[in-house]
Parts: sequence; C-alpha cells; structure tokens
Amino acid sequence: MKISHPFISNKSHCRPISIKGRSLLRRQGLLLMSMLISFLAACSIHTPEMKFTGEKTALENQILGTYNQVKEDVWMVASVRAANPDSQITLSDEKRAVLTAIQNREFNKDDIDEFKRDGAVGENAKGWLEIRPHPRLQKDPEYKKLVERIVAEDNHDRQIIMQRIIDINPSVHATDSTEVEKVFAKINRDNAKPGEWIQMPEGEWVKKK
Repeated sequence: MKISHPFISNKSHCRPISIKGRSLLRRQGLLLMSMLISFLAACSIHTPEMKFTGEKTALENQILGTYNQVKEDVWMVASVRAANPDSQITLSDEKRAVLTAIQNREFNKDDIDEFKRDGAVGENAKGWLEIRPHPRLQKDPEYKKLVERIVAEDNHDRQIIMQRIIDINPSVHATDSTEVEKVFAKINRDNAKPGEWIQMPEGEWVKKK
C-alpha cells in the first residue's frame, strides 16, 4: 500500500530560494541540528512520542508503536555517530530517507508553528498540513511563497514517514491507506494547540478549543 498526497509531486521537496540567503542558512541549520542531535544522544537517548488522547483502536496502537520505533531508530543512529564519529553506519535508502524527513520536520517546526498561530495553516482530516485563507497570503507574496514551500516540504516528509510505518508493520500494511491517514489526522488534531485550525472528520474546519 502506498501513501500519496494530491498536492505533492516529486518536485515538491525541492528548495527554491524565496528569501535571499535562506537556503544557505537552511543548510547550516541542518548541519547544526545534526550536530546537536548527536551531542544530545551522546548524553542520553530520549525519543519524543506522539500524544494520543482517549481510547485507541488496535490500528491506532499499531501506528503509534511503529512511529515511536522509527523515531527510536533515528536517535540510535545519532547515538552511535556521537560515540564513534568515524564509524561507518550502513543505512538502507528507506531508513536514510526517514532520518532526513524527521530532521527536516524538526527544522521546519518553528516556521510551521508560526503559520498555525497566524491562522494561515491547519491540520486537515487526512493527516496533511493545509493552507487556509488568510489576508497576509494575499498581501505578502514572500510570505505566501514561504508558507507554500514549507507546507509542501512538511507534507512530503510526512508522506515518507507514513510510508515507512506502513512498510515495516504488516498489520498496518494490510490496512486501507485512507484509514491510516485518518489515524494520523486524529493524532495531529490531538496534538494541535488551542486556537489552531483543525479539520474534523466530517470536513468542518474549526479552531481548537
């Protein structure tokens, strides 16, 4: 089963320069973030877990468990690299892609949080970020380009992570992709902060209370 997003193309993860110097800062930031992860992992391994309120179905438990396993793998790789910088760690293409996706999401988190506070972006009912109507998007072309680019990047990273969870868990793999997306959407709604836009399963957009 393959996860796909209607607004994601193979070019969506490219990084066009929308603000002068941002690409350079981004590369430097990713390098610094990787160094920080390695430093923290050398001290202790702590894997942030998804939060999920209320009772969970068997599928939800499977997805949450696999997601946390995937994140644990990322921190284990960082720990090994921190303990032995000269070590040659062999990673599959899939695992390397997930490692990069998780790092990208951490790097983009501050921007996405800002967009959500602005009301320009919300969590839709299929597990993806979605741009919401907002006056600043019409008045500020640079802001609009930045929002569009980072939303596309984060959705691309989400797609990679979702697909990895599906591929390594037979129980999830046998599930219809729309059901998997619904679980991720519920996770995202539960993790949303008060005042942020979320889309309910019925399709209605509301601000979380």
